[in-house]
Amino acid sequence: MFPRTVKTALVTRLRDEIVRGTFAPGERLRLEELADRFEVSTMPIREALSALESEGLVVIRPHRGAHVTSFTAAELRELYEIRAVLEQLATVRAVPHLTPADLTRLQDLVDQMEVPDDAFDVAPFSQLNMAFHQLIYDRAGMPQLAAQIRDLRVRVQHYLHKHLESTNYTMTGNVEHQRLIDLIRAGDATAAGHEMHTHILGTGLKIAEIMEREEALAGT
Repeated sequence: MFPRTVKTALVTRLRDEIVRGTFAPGERLRLEELADRFEVSTMPIREALSALESEGLVVIRPHRGAHVTSFTAAELRELYEIRAVLEQLATVRAVPHLTPADLTRLQDLVDQMEVPDDAFDVAPFSQLNMAFHQLIYDRAGMPQLAAQIRDLRVRVQHYLHKHLESTNYTMTGNVEHQRLIDLIRAGDATAAGHEMHTHILGTGLKIAEIMEREEALAGT
């Protein structure tokens, strides 16, 4: 077994590159090429890929090696439908526990996501977006639910990155973020939960529609 620090660093690097789209959904992840890329032996690469398989970002099959997890449009739609229900519940439960300091932090995150199109960068936007959502879910006081949501978000994050610009998410997503803050500030847990459901499912449906067009063009 390789030192934990090396494995952790490789897991982080590989996860980031998958999420950023350096490795596309379905792409083969070859041990030797990754070892050369990160200047390590194949053993820590193998361990890192195994860790990412447990997160749902990588699939490892006997005699076929490791591949970036891929979904059909129908599978992605199903995952977002599940996410929408879970994240609605987390939002409803979180609203009574979100403090003025939390609201200030949420507003700051939304403000940071407001950037001109020519200054848009997927990676920092995605980090801010995830921080916004996670802050809300962590306040639900339901750690098992928060963990389920985190796992599902990681599994589909590389698809969100791939389609961020084509879905116009930066514009519509941030308008919805602001509506969420306003509803939370008003203490309307039911309406905030409904807004979160609409926000999550709407994003997933847009991505699935793009994927369906791509699948049709590919003849799948």
